[in-house]
Amino acid sequence: MESARLRRRIRYGLALGGVAAVVAVLIIVLGNHPTTNAKVSNKPAQLAQVEKRVPRDPVSIQIGRQFLETAVLRRNLNWAYDHVHPYIKGLMTRAQWDRGNIPVIPYPAENIETAQFLTIYSYQTEVLFDVDLVARPGTHVRPHLDFYMGLRRAGGKANGRWLVSYWEPNWRPPIPVTP
Repeated sequence: MESARLRRRIRYGLALGGVAAVVAVLIIVLGNHPTTNAKVSNKPAQLAQVEKRVPRDPVSIQIGRQFLETAVLRRNLNWAYDHVHPYIKGLMTRAQWDRGNIPVIPYPAENIETAQFLTIYSYQTEVLFDVDLVARPGTHVRPHLDFYMGLRRAGGKANGRWLVSYWEPNWRPPIPVTP
């Protein structure tokens, strides 16, 4: 009995010593890393500027609705290419875009002309809407789906033209209830 207990204590002691050795090596190696020895600046910290909220621009809603009629419904993709931010189209060429295999989730909505654009936030250079779409009957998709649509000004300038920069369904799968 005594020898089994002693062996177990020795085993734990060796394991603890091994962990301590690894920690010591890490302290030695990382302690001399250039980022840990960087000089502390005496300049004041640069704080993020809080953007001022502004009323939504009616032009952003017009561009958003036109985006629904073109890219989402896959009609007149040429117009959509010119009004989509690089956040969506990435490095796609116009020829690739016009083939219709684009990174925009399609949805066969029947209420494009009347869909409500609920403003989540609106800044001078950026706006985010919640768009409520209803599917055409017989399309075999979810009959009712909300989407988030984001728009940004070109070049981040306050007077730049609006470009659609974000399009994603506002839907999460339901969590099953366990019996």
